[in-house]
Parts: sequence; structure tokens; C-alpha cells
Amino acid sequence: MPEWSQDQKDRIIKALTEKGVDLPCPRCGHPNFTILSGYFAQPIQAELGSIMLGGPNIPSVVTVCTQCGFISQHALGALGLLPSGEE
Repeated sequence: MPEWSQDQKDRIIKALTEKGVDLPCPRCGHPNFTILSGYFAQPIQAELGSIMLGGPNIPSVVTVCTQCGFISQHALGALGLLPSGEE
């Protein structure tokens, strides 16, 4: 997978900072995180008994603690980073 540009990462960091996402890792207390170059798309399902592919989802950016690997996801919509026309 190609790496995101520094401009893309800077936009995400700015959006996270504006939302007050600046606390250390909740698991180990380490202050440093890295941003994954890619999106997570968490599916929204009406039932637990089956997996639906291609339906509605929550696109997210992911940060990872550089010490313990704790993963946190942040919805693009809440950060104001969804492309126009997306919900």
C-alpha cells in the first residue's frame, strides 16, 4: 500500500488536534502515536448472525501507539474529513 503524503497526514493531525485528541495512550500512557496510511471501513449491520459486504460503513482513520500498539479509530465524518457528497 502506498504511503500517504505528509499533507494528508497533516490534515488528519490538524483535525484530531482541533477535536482535542491529544491525550497519551489510554493503555500505557505513552505520548506518541503514528497514523496508518489507509482507511478502516467498519461495516454497519442489522444482525450479528451474518456478515454483509458492500453495505453501509463508517470510514475511519487509525492511530497506533508507538510503544504498545494500541489502536484507536476516528470517524472521518466526525473529523470533517469525508469527501463532499458522502454521509
